[in-house]
Amino acid sequence: MIRFLIKLLFFLFFIFVTISFFVAKPSSNDSSFQTNSETTTGEVVVAFRQTLNDLGKFCDRNIEACKVGKSFLSSLGERARDGARAAYEYFGHILDNKKTAALPDDTSKIGTEESTRRHKALP
Repeated sequence: MIRFLIKLLFFLFFIFVTISFFVAKPSSNDSSFQTNSETTTGEVVVAFRQTLNDLGKFCDRNIEACKVGKSFLSSLGERARDGARAAYEYFGHILDNKKTAALPDDTSKIGTEESTRRHKALP
């Protein structure tokens, strides 16, 4: 149950962040939400660098967790590759069917050209 809630929160966070790119920003007189814009870009870069350094040392501290994580990411990558292959084959099959349906039949075209020539040749 808790795992479901964590996944749900992560999914909703991702959706809300994505939606925020497509909607207008709230007006400045909206008093219900005050933002603290004192954080500078430099502070964000320093915090990001420290986070990356800590993540780099994670495998040294937790060897077993790293093994499980690598196995999980490997299987996740394999599933993503299989899913991409299935989507590629599916869309390729659909597009091939549309392409062959859009092409006119060559035999019917030849027959109509010959009958047109005969009608023009008759006086």
